[in-house]
Amino acid sequence: MKALFIGAGATYDCGMPLVWELTAEIRRWLTAEKLIALNKNWKSQGGGWDQDVILCVVSLLENENLHYENIIGAIEVECARERDQLKRQSYHAALGFLLQAVYGLLMERQVKNTSYALAALEDFSSIKEMVNNNKPLWIFSLNHDCIIEMLALKLEIPLKSGFNEEVNILMKTANGSIYSFPFERLSRKSIEENQYDFFRHGEFGINLIKLHGALDIFGQNDELNYLKVKPATSSPDSLSSQIQLLDEINQDTAARYGIVCTNENIYEDENGEIQFLRKSLLSGAHKFTNKLSQIAPSEFLSLFKGNLNYANELICIGYSFGDKHIDDQIADWLSFSASRKLNIVNPGINSCPERMKHLSSQVTCSPLGAADFFIQLSNKKPTVFQAMLRKARTLARDKIKRDLTENA
Repeated sequence: MKALFIGAGATYDCGMPLVWELTAEIRRWLTAEKLIALNKNWKSQGGGWDQDVILCVVSLLENENLHYENIIGAIEVECARERDQLKRQSYHAALGFLLQAVYGLLMERQVKNTSYALAALEDFSSIKEMVNNNKPLWIFSLNHDCIIEMLALKLEIPLKSGFNEEVNILMKTANGSIYSFPFERLSRKSIEENQYDFFRHGEFGINLIKLHGALDIFGQNDELNYLKVKPATSSPDSLSSQIQLLDEINQDTAARYGIVCTNENIYEDENGEIQFLRKSLLSGAHKFTNKLSQIAPSEFLSLFKGNLNYANELICIGYSFGDKHIDDQIADWLSFSASRKLNIVNPGINSCPERMKHLSSQVTCSPLGAADFFIQLSNKKPTVFQAMLRKARTLARDKIKRDLTENA
């Protein structure tokens, strides 16, 4: 049985950013001058960050050797070691601010690039053959985007993420109407009782575990249940539309009530009460540790470890092996049996990662992009027109990367 593990590079062809691209976007948006001006405005309203925290964040943003996860990780360290309560609150506020920036920029890409992504996903259609040959196909993702869900909708492949209920939440929209917003739900009780909903052995479908939170996953209430945005229709662009609508409801509610929330979406329910949905994105250097609180369910890491054991081949696409909590799990899985194989698909790969070198006889490195990998798997040869379209997309996508990273 084969399983997939995907990182940021897996959705590069679909327009989603690599780590250095997103870092460049953050630096372009959040200059030192802008942050200082924002803080001056916050202070005039009775808030603001400590000056030492401002100087620390500015210094990190100006250090071109650091990408955004390094920056967030450095602030996490300062927050954890700071003993002055007020300054610690400022570091915590800075963390929340940067995570919200990451969410906003990723959501913008997800929504604006929907048509581009759906066209690019034509090259990924051979995944359906993989699902047919591996029932079900487990996909473990570090990505925050919803590209895999869009691919499943496009190819009419059923998909489950462990969420075992369907609920509709009534929300007031900008025009005053009440919209019944569809979600999948996973309660804290279900998590504690291991009551996840996944396809069983022999069933056709994709089992998707999103390990680091996502644009479409939110924490709810004090007991921390989870909600996952459900597409309103079977159209593959529906998920992006729902995420955009949820953000519009959030912005309208915040504007009407003058509420400022960091890393939370707010809405007005049918009774006129304000409710909160906590964003789940997990980033930085201390994922799944007890150093700082997080919304993304830590239990999903155990699901990854347990369900990886169903596979004898793991195909890692677009992952650079930089998260210890992931690398250790893969190394342990590989060590268990000589028959297990790891195939690393990455256009920049030229040797076995250091963490896996003692297992290098079980590791294959394939210097390919995600689209090239899936095209190679397909029995159908692209038409001349399809090849031309793909070439045009590739040139356009690489230009976006160059414009961002070379001019950062």
